[in-house]
Amino acid sequence: MTLSDTRDDSVSRRARRVALPLVAVVLVLTVAGAFWVTRFGSEVHRDPGLVYRDPSTLDKLLKRGRDAEAAGDRATAITTYRFVVAVGAGGDSTIARYVAAARAGLARLGDKPH
Repeated sequence: MTLSDTRDDSVSRRARRVALPLVAVVLVLTVAGAFWVTRFGSEVHRDPGLVYRDPSTLDKLLKRGRDAEAAGDRATAITTYRFVVAVGAGGDSTIARYVAAARAGLARLGDKPH
């Protein structure tokens, strides 16, 4: 055994000491990510409106409904307002104002929320 063989062996051990924990971290993060995706998917499956129940998304939808209403596109406005009402049905009090605005839009258009 020469000096260079000993040096290569110590570098190899050091590389293993660094690589094995890194591999373990990657595996743990992969499993955790897979678990989260599966859990989120099952929540969305149970409640399809979950991903839309966000104030910024509801603001954009109400704006789309108002713009369609102003442009005379009654069908798009009604569909958008109905969607906001349906999404809001499973929500909490923080999105009640969006549902109220959508119902008011439906009332202006002479449609009843479903």
